[in-house]
Amino acid sequence: MKTKYALPMVLAGSVALSGCWLDDDDDPATTSVRILHASSDAPAVNVLVNGDVVVPGADYKQAAVLAPSAGLADIAVDGLLPGGETVTVISADGVSLRSDTSYDVVAVGKVGDETIEPLILTDDGAREDADSARLRVVHLSPEAQTAAAGPVDVYVTASGDPLPAEATFSFSFKESVGPLELPASNNYQIRVTPAGSDIVVFDSGQIGLPAGSDLLVGAVDNTGANGDASPISLVVLNGGNVAEIFDAGQDAGVRVVHASSNAPNVDVFVGETGPAALPDIPFGGVSPFAFLDGYAALPAGDTRVRVAAAGTGLSGGQVVIDETLPLVNGQGYSVLAVGQLENIEALVAEDTVRSIATQASLRIVHASTAAGNVDIYLVPGTQDGIGNADPALADVPFKAVTDYLPIADGTYNVYIAPTGTGTPAITAEGVELNAGGVYTVVARDADPDNADPALQALGLILFDDFVGEPQ
Repeated sequence: MKTKYALPMVLAGSVALSGCWLDDDDDPATTSVRILHASSDAPAVNVLVNGDVVVPGADYKQAAVLAPSAGLADIAVDGLLPGGETVTVISADGVSLRSDTSYDVVAVGKVGDETIEPLILTDDGAREDADSARLRVVHLSPEAQTAAAGPVDVYVTASGDPLPAEATFSFSFKESVGPLELPASNNYQIRVTPAGSDIVVFDSGQIGLPAGSDLLVGAVDNTGANGDASPISLVVLNGGNVAEIFDAGQDAGVRVVHASSNAPNVDVFVGETGPAALPDIPFGGVSPFAFLDGYAALPAGDTRVRVAAAGTGLSGGQVVIDETLPLVNGQGYSVLAVGQLENIEALVAEDTVRSIATQASLRIVHASTAAGNVDIYLVPGTQDGIGNADPALADVPFKAVTDYLPIADGTYNVYIAPTGTGTPAITAEGVELNAGGVYTVVARDADPDNADPALQALGLILFDDFVGEPQ
């Protein structure tokens, strides 16, 4: 599959700046410092300069551009832990900043194996052609270094050209190349192989490099859906904006969750014709797989998804959901059938599969029509009942999908109660949440006529890292 992109693409995010750390001079000489979070298992971070927080809450693949005074500066990065605590993961004191140089300070490596560190790149901005595409490329992926067992070769060619005999360049983890100036064109292709091999482990598909652009391209750990497509993705920095290019064959990831208690088993059809892509899903079921990143891979673009009673087909008059989803390459989606059969609808949630070493990441979806608005309590597993605990989430309405909440490693009791009552309607005790895990909980209705006793009362549908991948 060849997918055409024009840079910049969908923004991975830019973060707002706070505080001021210019000198008190009337006209101080300044420089440019760009901060990039490129540690795939690290939590969101605060960036500090000379002890002041200048970038709060920067997440993985987010960047910010600062304009500090030239001179010496102390730069630190503090990881944000569950409960609001912080820990310093990077400290670089006495960094010399020149007014005639731009700097990129990149948090690289991993928290889990204590290899996270600052990588500082410098750039004088010189270029030969104002209309060229100027780019610098840096290897920021420890996963790729491990997978390739060493350096990688990078090929920048016209789209569709065969792989040349010689690579455009080769580099290893934490090395950078450039600046390279290339003619502006919408017809480029970037491919990566292990050094000396012709096995392509990353293929950008067709991309564009705009005239006059000045880009920093980083190969980072691939944390998108269907992540076994490639060990890396590319982040493209244009000032403080970050775009991401996944392998062209990675596709979007889609799974379906049957959370409509009085609906029969369902078939899911993708596209305009053909047999059911996901057949015979029962109430409480997750298809194709409930484990983390257990998706059906679908090409990016507008995709029609229809849900019908199992065995009735598309022409049987029992299509109960008909939605067109704007799928994005590398993004995972959970499509939940929610509501009672007479009002059944699709609830589409965008997923993450990224493991964060310092926390469990917990998401809660309210799909119970019977419960009304609810308070959600998360208490230590040693605590019997709600007691005097405050809800972790209050007054949560039907069809709400929470963010991924940072939770400390441990065992918890989960209680879901109608808002303001303190009386649990749904209880799950002894729930283990492990640092690095990604978890999704769906509150569901009861089906008293179901053959499965576990579904005959109000309860939960658990997936992602609650469910182990078959061995």
